[in-house]
Amino acid sequence: MYYILILKNGNGKIDIEYSETNPGFSKEGWEVVYCESYKNQKEAIHRKNSLKLYGNAWAQLKRRIEKCLR
Repeated sequence: MYYILILKNGNGKIDIEYSETNPGFSKEGWEVVYCESYKNQKEAIHRKNSLKLYGNAWAQLKRRIEKCLR
């Protein structure tokens, strides 16, 4: 499985990461607030890029997970 992780640090900064391992993956000082899983690596990378490059995709996801980002 391949994972797209939305991470948040103590200062409220948000980061979007791609992982091929356990969705519990985290950078030091960051927590996973949202995770999407994909069977296909190509689809996972495409989703990560669309979230990072296209504001509309990120805006829609932010509306869905608004409470997790607080």
